[in-house]
Amino acid sequence: MKKILIAIMAIMLSTSVFAGTKEEKLLASDMRMMLDAIVDMQKAAYYNDTRVLKAATNRLIGGLDSMKAVKASSYLDKNQKYAEKFAEKRVSMIRMYADDLLISLEAGQIDDVISDYHEISKQCYSCHLRLRRK
Repeated sequence: MKKILIAIMAIMLSTSVFAGTKEEKLLASDMRMMLDAIVDMQKAAYYNDTRVLKAATNRLIGGLDSMKAVKASSYLDKNQKYAEKFAEKRVSMIRMYADDLLISLEAGQIDDVISDYHEISKQCYSCHLRLRRK
C-alpha cells in the first residue's frame, strides 16, 4: 500500500513540475533572467560600472522576446480585459526605456540613465502587480 501511495504522489509531483507549455517554461526562465538583469543594472548604476550596466541592459532586452511569444491570456485571469494589449504595451515600453538607457549611457548622462532605469522598473512592477491582482 505504501508503495502505491508513493508511486501516486511521485506521478502527481512529476505532472505538476512539467505542467505548462514550452513557451511558458521559457517565459518563466526568461523572467528570472530579466529579474537578475534588473538587479545587476541597479548595482552597476550604484557603483557607476558602465560595462556591467550595458551588459545587464542587453540581457534585459534579450529576454523581452519570450514575453511576445506567450499570450498574456494564457497566464492572466480570463476576467482581465485587454490583457494582451496591456502586456504588449509593457514590453514595448521596457524596450523603449532600455534603448534610451543605452543611448544615455554612451552619452555619459547618468541622470538620464537612472531615470530610464526607474521607468523600466515601474513597467515591470505595473505588470507584476496586475498579475497578482485577482
